[in-house]
Amino acid sequence: MYSGASNNLEEQEQKQNIVRHHHFIAHKNYDKTIMKKVSSFSTVQQQNQNQLEEHIDNISAKNKRIMLVEDEADIAMTFKIVLESGVGLKVDSFTEPFAALNNFKSGLYDLIMIDIVLPNMNGFELYSRIRRLDEKVKVCFITASEMYCEEIRKEVYPELDTNYFIIKPISNEELISQVKNMLEL
Repeated sequence: MYSGASNNLEEQEQKQNIVRHHHFIAHKNYDKTIMKKVSSFSTVQQQNQNQLEEHIDNISAKNKRIMLVEDEADIAMTFKIVLESGVGLKVDSFTEPFAALNNFKSGLYDLIMIDIVLPNMNGFELYSRIRRLDEKVKVCFITASEMYCEEIRKEVYPELDTNYFIIKPISNEELISQVKNMLEL
């Protein structure tokens, strides 16, 4: 009986060797196949991560609100459409500074975008009045004349961060990029 058990064990080992040997032959490209699957999984996982991050950015952007004060209606409309559709922001647009000031509420806006050259009150005056109502709101200026605004800014408002100026004309992509940076999105 002992010798029969020994023969049985030998037969099982031979069968296992044959199976192992057969498995190796059948899957000689096994390592390459596994590596391709792992790398494709990593790519899909990275794409999913990117989509999740973009979705989170869009959610946080939808909670952000901007006041835009630009006297040229076509530019105001373009900025509004680009920022609402491209970033998902809520944009309240005004072409008249007094209307913007009358509708301003402290704590409501995350960013105020003010054209420097406005009718009845320039952008720096509007900035001063808004600052009296809300000291924390971020303000950026829109201008077509970089030289002129820089001279005034240095004289009257030296504390202003020069990163908070948008120079017209500006591409849609650059506008989105600058606003996202200002809002830290």
